[in-house]
Amino acid sequence: MWDKILNQIYRVNKLLQSSNISIDQASKMINCLNVSLQEMRDSGNEQIKTEAISICDKVGIKSELKIKRTIKRKVMSGENSSGEDISADQFLTLEYYKVLDNMMAQMKWRFEQLSNIADDFQFLSAHSLSVTPVEKMKKYAADLAIKYNEDIDQEIINEIEFFKYQVKAILPDLNATALNILNAIKKYELDSTCPNLMTAHRLFLTMPVTVASGERSFSKLKLTKTYLRSTMSQNRLTNSAILSIEHEITKSIDFEDVIEDFASIKSRKIKF
Repeated sequence: MWDKILNQIYRVNKLLQSSNISIDQASKMINCLNVSLQEMRDSGNEQIKTEAISICDKVGIKSELKIKRTIKRKVMSGENSSGEDISADQFLTLEYYKVLDNMMAQMKWRFEQLSNIADDFQFLSAHSLSVTPVEKMKKYAADLAIKYNEDIDQEIINEIEFFKYQVKAILPDLNATALNILNAIKKYELDSTCPNLMTAHRLFLTMPVTVASGERSFSKLKLTKTYLRSTMSQNRLTNSAILSIEHEITKSIDFEDVIEDFASIKSRKIKF
């Protein structure tokens, strides 16, 4: 069971770690993986059970399941307290469904934000630029400018209207990627005409598909919280971990200025 499930996840995971993949491509791959897992769930576990029995026979392991399990559930008023006996096959089926349901729920929760970002920038694709009406493009551009107001202003609404009618001239291939569009903007020197549009593409292409922040934090935890610091508070532990993780920035800090600022804040001298 695990071999077939993890094989699908492993292949997608390798693709997500590629340096050339963008968020929209990653979102499509994850959706396809969810569809694959859903099909495995809908088809049942009979095929997987048959394959597992075949593998057991090849390596000389007993494939017969004789274990029974009693399901304990909360007893309501008027019910008997006896449990419900299920066979080993039924138990295997329940566990199979439980594993797949948990995986699909976790993937949906973890990659929900990724899908939302892909939807925000979807109107910038070559296909959308060629088939989406101008008014809808303006609405999508206005929403993007509001969401990323520190980098993109409302002028992108006029830029997207201009660029929509120029995209066929500079991009003969309607299946061009976001990187192809950005290169075309640079090639035809449209960066001065459509600066916000170029910024939007650069934001989209530089957003990371996967991160390792959790693993990075745990690897630094042992170095930060030693047995001599067992009584450290949560606030100080968090700040120490940040300093350790961002050690390159920490080394560039002028501690004389930090000490002077700290001394001025903590100063108790009375001014007359």
